[in-house]
Amino acid sequence: SPILQVTAPGHTIAQTSHEDRKQAPLLIKALCQGRLNLDVSSVGGISFTQASTSRENKEGLYDWKFFNALVSPDDDSPARMMDVLHDKKTMNRLLAVTKLINADLEKIASYLLTKVWRAKEIFDQEGVSDPGHAIPGHRMARLMSLFLCGDVSQVDEIL
Repeated sequence: SPILQVTAPGHTIAQTSHEDRKQAPLLIKALCQGRLNLDVSSVGGISFTQASTSRENKEGLYDWKFFNALVSPDDDSPARMMDVLHDKKTMNRLLAVTKLINADLEKIASYLLTKVWRAKEIFDQEGVSDPGHAIPGHRMARLMSLFLCGDVSQVDEIL
């Protein structure tokens, strides 16, 4: 797996001892496995397709559809990107890399991800799978109270 290494400003990796370097792997294990085809059209369009191999084809969060969602979005791409956003292992790796680049940015991203994950937990517990499920006023107030207070004690105040 590729590794990002950071040293003090003005120093190179060769000049810095191992103990003085900060490092983080860039990819999680799932991104280091599998096969896919990269297709480049005559006008430069990029897409990914499933590789035909004699091995068992494994589909998962990081199969060929993930890469295709990045370069050639379709109707399923937002859902796939949300799945990646909610994958804590992937996001924690991203936070570790971000921290090496900019610790302040990592703190902000970590805070935001924590809130996103909390909102997803609440939506899952409340059976909200579509934005339309949260539209009735009382339901929206309940969700807001759960998110802000951790309970439904403020539903009347929000309404």
